[in-house]
Amino acid sequence: MTDAVFFLKATPKTVEGLPPGTKVIGLDPVAMGLGCGGADAYCSTAYSSMWSALGGKSGVMPTLRKKYGIDGRVAFVSFSAGHGFMNPLLANDSDRNDVSAVLLLDSTFGGGKTGYVKTAIDAAFGKRLLATATSDKQSTDALQNGDYAWREFVLKPADLNPPAGSVRPPMPTPDEGVFQQGALIYYRFSHKQLPHTSMGTIQSKFIQATLVPYWQGAIGGSGPGGATWVKWVLGALAAAGAIYAFTQFRKGPAANPEGFDLLEEEAEEEDEGLDDG
Repeated sequence: MTDAVFFLKATPKTVEGLPPGTKVIGLDPVAMGLGCGGADAYCSTAYSSMWSALGGKSGVMPTLRKKYGIDGRVAFVSFSAGHGFMNPLLANDSDRNDVSAVLLLDSTFGGGKTGYVKTAIDAAFGKRLLATATSDKQSTDALQNGDYAWREFVLKPADLNPPAGSVRPPMPTPDEGVFQQGALIYYRFSHKQLPHTSMGTIQSKFIQATLVPYWQGAIGGSGPGGATWVKWVLGALAAAGAIYAFTQFRKGPAANPEGFDLLEEEAEEEDEGLDDG
């Protein structure tokens, strides 16, 4: 099986710690002729256009798997404007369920983050990894402060409030805290400690602290169908079964009087057997 890590806006030459044979692939909208005009050709519109060009609502993951020869797990690492690709990709249930892990480096700007909300809920139950590192500018402008957008348009609509977590090496300690719920991980840096434009300095460390241990099964499972998610599903099924059994027991005589009578007859026979002894 061949795993792959796709990078949006910042592609390293190598990534340490990944399984042998893992493909490292940069998705480049400008190379596809989809760049934005102006100073930054790699704006969010370029990435949303790339999402459309690769399949859009009809599905992007089948296109990527076929084009790059991938039959294993898939992870995405997105920086900044890459959210224009990631959010609509993850909003598609079929595509999202084919993604093992998502790492966001201050890639959460703006509202309408339906795909991120769905993925955050999945991650909280360990179904897939969602790790984000933000640079908090201390403002309520979602277009300028990705940290505010993450809290307001992802965590809040997902009804999630991850508790304090632990910093995994080799990540630096964020001055505004680290939070974790299942496989949902949130590193909150102040803009003063780690400006948006310096996010690239922690990219390798972020991968080492999140994706690598996740794929090793050390954080809430190792992908779709991972251990934590399976346990949650089995637990839910068991609980549902118990509720159903209890309901049937309470309904017994009225719902199935013949069966109830049979139980009484068996009890009487057992009593008789005891008397005979």
